[in-house]
Amino acid sequence: MFTTTNVLNAECHPQPRLSALLACGDNFMPSTWHMPVSKTPFRYAVAIRDENKTYDLVHQLKEFSLNFMDFSYVKSMEISGSMHGGKKFQATGLTPKKATHIQSTLIEEAFMIYECKLIEVANFGDHDLFIADVLCIHNKKIENVSPTLFLGRGYYETTSKNPKRIERV
Repeated sequence: MFTTTNVLNAECHPQPRLSALLACGDNFMPSTWHMPVSKTPFRYAVAIRDENKTYDLVHQLKEFSLNFMDFSYVKSMEISGSMHGGKKFQATGLTPKKATHIQSTLIEEAFMIYECKLIEVANFGDHDLFIADVLCIHNKKIENVSPTLFLGRGYYETTSKNPKRIERV
């Protein structure tokens, strides 16, 4: 049986959603509200709530990295979302990595990383949508990746460790 509401709460988020760690400066947070918005040039958008420290940092530094994490790091992702401020690398056990095109930190354990330079910001209520050019993509082989899918506050899932490539028709 369905319940009806006009309030977006944890049970009503469109899920599952691919989760990543959005890093700006030396701070990072989990991000599930993100998407590509252009293939050529490659542009990516992330929505960040105005109460997050990362929100202020992205406005200030005008760049960020988006670090896509294997499900084996789900606990580190959850910890980073519950902490505010510094020492997240120490608390999560994740490893900072120097970027090639931006000053913000990358996360070594990610299976794919986008280095992004901010080009536009639009406000949509309690979140701003940050649109960025993707300057560089770092990726590892995806044969053994189990992407982290967010299902709602504290709930995560993944897919098979053996993704299947289907030939296009």
